[in-house]
Amino acid sequence: MPRSALFVTTVPITLEIFLAPFVTHFRQNGWRVDCLTNGATRYPGIHGSFDTVYVITWSRRIFAIADHFDTWTRVRRVVVEGGYDIVHVHTPIAAFVTRLALRKMGQADRPKIIYTAHGFHFYEGQSPLGHFIFRSLEQTAAPWTDYLVTINAEDHEAALRFPGIRAERVRHIPGIGVDTDAYSRDRVSPEATEGIRRELDIAEDAFVIAMVAEFSAVKRHEHLFTALAQITNPDVVVVLAGSGELESHLRRRADELGVSDRLRWAGFRDDIPALLAASNALTLVSAREGLPRSVMEAMSMQVPVIGTRTRGITDVVGDTGWIVDKHDVQTLASAIDSAAGDRAATAARGMTARIRIEQNFAFPDVLASYERLYEEAASESV
Repeated sequence: MPRSALFVTTVPITLEIFLAPFVTHFRQNGWRVDCLTNGATRYPGIHGSFDTVYVITWSRRIFAIADHFDTWTRVRRVVVEGGYDIVHVHTPIAAFVTRLALRKMGQADRPKIIYTAHGFHFYEGQSPLGHFIFRSLEQTAAPWTDYLVTINAEDHEAALRFPGIRAERVRHIPGIGVDTDAYSRDRVSPEATEGIRRELDIAEDAFVIAMVAEFSAVKRHEHLFTALAQITNPDVVVVLAGSGELESHLRRRADELGVSDRLRWAGFRDDIPALLAASNALTLVSAREGLPRSVMEAMSMQVPVIGTRTRGITDVVGDTGWIVDKHDVQTLASAIDSAAGDRAATAARGMTARIRIEQNFAFPDVLASYERLYEEAASESV
């Protein structure tokens, strides 16, 4: 009988955007892989990626026990009928509720539960109340977890202190990895990069900084805009790739800060490699991250990163780019001026960044880590 796994997420976009390569690999190697998620009918593409797609509705009121009774029953029914070796949970709500639902299953029916925390919702520098609530939820669910995978150093250290789960069951695997073949300058033609600059009305001699991020509060675009108002190099242009509910507000703030002429609103993109190839650097100044995909992709494209000292950003960048204090606008502005002022040195950092990605964050190595973990967990479940 083939081995089997159930992927559980709060929303299907996590499966489609982040986890699809893992699903494809395990299915090609004989695994039966199903998924359980909310709103799958809106993402028809995932139906061909999995053997079976189960739909569920998650309540976002995590403490409302009554809201979850039908959900728990649904989770247990799917797991028992599926007879899985592994249930692999992702995203906080789905991960917590699923582990809660399965915690008292009999050993004969209970699969091994792997939880990949793609960035805990508590983090250093957070408000005390938010930190306490999210940390408490993760600590509560830790004893119901067979293997807890963290993707950055700060989360790994935190998970090692959780009561109820042994240290050898806490693993550090660096995110979802990056496809260094797809994200390579060799794969992008000069015509494509020139086309990006023409489309966005960027001067030939401009120093282009990309920011690939949704327009949400956690990404802190306003912090970047404030820094832009203080830079001195007139050649700096920032390309904002993304969409989100804060876009209108951010456009107004850019006008108020007098930086609109430095910004290019590129919208949601499906040509990120070309956009990165047309850029001299990437920036990310988030309040929190897990292990940011945009940073890994940029570095793989030999584009160095100007980032804040934020969990996840520092893990990837290391000493290849510019890391500044999360709340220091002036130092961020100085880092941008420094990068733009010495383009040869900036390009050299990009070469070093590519090597760091190849050595530490390439997808085949991340996949191999999960292969070993799955074999270990599945062997235990026999």
